[in-house]
Amino acid sequence: MGLLSVEVPFPLVVLLLCITACLVAALMLTTERAVATRPAAGRLRERRPRPAPHPPPTPHGMRPAGGTLVDGQYTHRKVSTLSIQPIRIFGDPVLRTAAEEVDTYDKELRGLVKDLLDTMRDEGGAGLAAPQLGVSKRVFSFDVDDVIGHIVNPVLEFPDEEEQDGPEGCLSLPGLYFDTVRRQNVVAKGFNEYGDPLQIVGTGLMARCLQHETDHLDGIIFIDRLDSDRRKAAMAEIQSQDWYNEDVKVKVTPHDSKGVFFKR
Repeated sequence: MGLLSVEVPFPLVVLLLCITACLVAALMLTTERAVATRPAAGRLRERRPRPAPHPPPTPHGMRPAGGTLVDGQYTHRKVSTLSIQPIRIFGDPVLRTAAEEVDTYDKELRGLVKDLLDTMRDEGGAGLAAPQLGVSKRVFSFDVDDVIGHIVNPVLEFPDEEEQDGPEGCLSLPGLYFDTVRRQNVVAKGFNEYGDPLQIVGTGLMARCLQHETDHLDGIIFIDRLDSDRRKAAMAEIQSQDWYNEDVKVKVTPHDSKGVFFKR
C-alpha cells in the first residue's frame, strides 16, 4: 500500500507559518511581563499592617499598650525614651495654688501623664501630682503595691469614718517623713488620659496616696494635715534641711514658663 500524498497550496503554508509565529511571540511577551512584575526572591512585597484597634482602658487609667500585666492590672512600663522632669520643692508658690480641671484630653495631656509616670518612677515615689512639675492641672500618677497608673480630675469619696495614722513623705520635701492621720478607705473617681471614666478603690497605703496627691491638686501639703505639735516639729526639721532657704536657680520646664526651683 502506498502513502497518501496531499498537495498543500504554498500561500496556505505561508499563512499558517505567520499565525504560528504570532502566537509564539504573544506567548513570549506575556511570560516576560509576568516575570517582570513578580517580586524578586527574598524581597516579597510587605502587606500594609492594619491599624491597631483603640485599646480598652483599665481600671487604673493605664492601657495595655506599653504595659505589664500584674494581678489582672496593666502597669506602666519604662520605655527607652524617658521624660524625667525636675520636681518643685517646698516653698515654690505653685504647690500652694489650687490646680485647674482638665477639659481637653489631647497629646499634651498624654505627654504630661508620661512625664509624671517617668519622673515618679525615677525618684522612687509612690505618687506625683502635676503641680509638683510646675503644671497647675488636676492630674497625678501613683505607684503603690505594684499598681501603677494615673487619674485626671479626681474626686474622692469616703465610704466610712475609719482612720489610719502612719508615716508620710513627699517628693517636694525630700528625705522627710512625718506621722499623718488619713482615712483608711477611699474611692477616687475620675478619668484616664483619653477621657475614659475610671474608679479606684483604695485602702491602707493606696488610700493614703490618693488623699496625699489629691491634696496637692488643692494646694495642700501633707504637713498641713498635722496637729499643731507635729506641725511645729515638722517645720523645725524642714528648716534644718540643706535645701531650705537656699539660693535658687530657675530652669524652665516644657510645660510652663514660670521656672522651677533647684538648689544651687
